[in-house]
Amino acid sequence: MAAPKTTVWELEPHTRAKHEILRRYLQAWIPILIQGGFPQVLYIDGFAGPGRYSKGEEGSPVIAIRAALERRDLIKGIAFLFIERHEDRAAVLEECLKGLSIPPNFRTKVAGGKTFEEAFEELKQFYITRGRNLPPTFAFIDPFGWKGVPFSVVEFILNQPSCEVFITFMYEEINRFIGHDDQVENFNSFFGTEAWREGISLPTPEKRKRFFHDLYLHQLKTKAHAKYARSFQMKNESGTTDYYLFYATNSILGLKKMKEAMWKVDETGEFSFSDATDPKQLLLFTKEPRYEILSKQIQDYFRNREVKCAEVEEFVVAETPFRETHYKSVLKDLENSEKLHVISASVGRRRGTFPDPNMKIKFSTD
Repeated sequence: MAAPKTTVWELEPHTRAKHEILRRYLQAWIPILIQGGFPQVLYIDGFAGPGRYSKGEEGSPVIAIRAALERRDLIKGIAFLFIERHEDRAAVLEECLKGLSIPPNFRTKVAGGKTFEEAFEELKQFYITRGRNLPPTFAFIDPFGWKGVPFSVVEFILNQPSCEVFITFMYEEINRFIGHDDQVENFNSFFGTEAWREGISLPTPEKRKRFFHDLYLHQLKTKAHAKYARSFQMKNESGTTDYYLFYATNSILGLKKMKEAMWKVDETGEFSFSDATDPKQLLLFTKEPRYEILSKQIQDYFRNREVKCAEVEEFVVAETPFRETHYKSVLKDLENSEKLHVISASVGRRRGTFPDPNMKIKFSTD
């Protein structure tokens, strides 16, 4: 979508879906950090907007605070940094926040009139000058285009302990301006490399789309050193790709919770999400997982190998679009069809169940 010109604008279906994912994920992320015993955690909204939409729907800043309020009594300290360079929108956001009952262990700041890069640099210097790392941080980076989202900021966040990013990659806007001479520096900054130039001359729209997607994913894994990075493709009802969502973290538990949020999204038909990380594994999130696809992936990877169940789970979470809750159904079917054999298990274990992550299993060669 084009960047809105008004202070407050209408909520579109794809944004509503994105916000639902954000809400579900934060409801899981906050308890994880509470259990970690951190004295403070940080939520950054890099393009916060006015906090509400034209019909009163809540924006991402309010969604984030409400998710935290559900655990207010268990949180030691949480800080929210909402960055909005348009001062009129920042003023509306301030009013929205005043309408919330924010407890003393919550700190909120609206950085109005500043770009994402400017406000983050101030935050960064605050911690650097005190010889400290960022606290555990979730950064929601949701621009309308590509300008003002330097990859150096993404890289810095991911190189901090217990920090992760959730980024909207506005492909349609990027593709529209990628060949313009006046945007060279902006794209160098956005991708963190000049390699994006190679995609301009690719012969088909689909090849260009895949190239730019894969380049950004590669940068997250190699330049920003994210241990886990996955992308999710959002299509509108006409089948056009509106954008990708990139999630990057160094926490396998964080990845599990993000996948959980993705698999619970919409059934209205207004939009659809798919895991787009690997073009060979492009998979639409549906109410009922395609277990036959997961079964083939597991068998292809572990064929004729003896492994622990924990290794299968890690493979499913890190290397496939599926969740950790999906693979045991596959193992049950494989055991029943004699394509999997249990090597060692605890006493009393029932056939078709895999309760122990250390139990050993072997896959057949078929």
